[in-house]
Amino acid sequence: MNYAPALLPSTPPAPPALPRQQQPACSLTWHTQALASPQAVHVLDFRRNETALLEVRQGRAWVTCDGQLEDYFLEPGQRLSFTGPVRLRVSAEGGVPQLRWACAKP
Repeated sequence: MNYAPALLPSTPPAPPALPRQQQPACSLTWHTQALASPQAVHVLDFRRNETALLEVRQGRAWVTCDGQLEDYFLEPGQRLSFTGPVRLRVSAEGGVPQLRWACAKP
């Protein structure tokens, strides 16, 4: 008996494409608040797996995160993000800054 070797394609066929699951769009609700007095500290708490987004619209704000040594000073248009769980303390650094913040959930 003669057995001829079967020719195999040089590249295997691609597996069938799996249906792509649609991820819901991340909708954010932005909150705006004025940071009144330089002595007033505003506390923002975010849960595990939430992402805190901060943005200064006007003025200058001081931001610190519990458990971190570094402090942040945000100027207009600057943004920061932190992954929760996190407690942020925000205060005015002169003037009356406008702070925008949102919470992104997975």
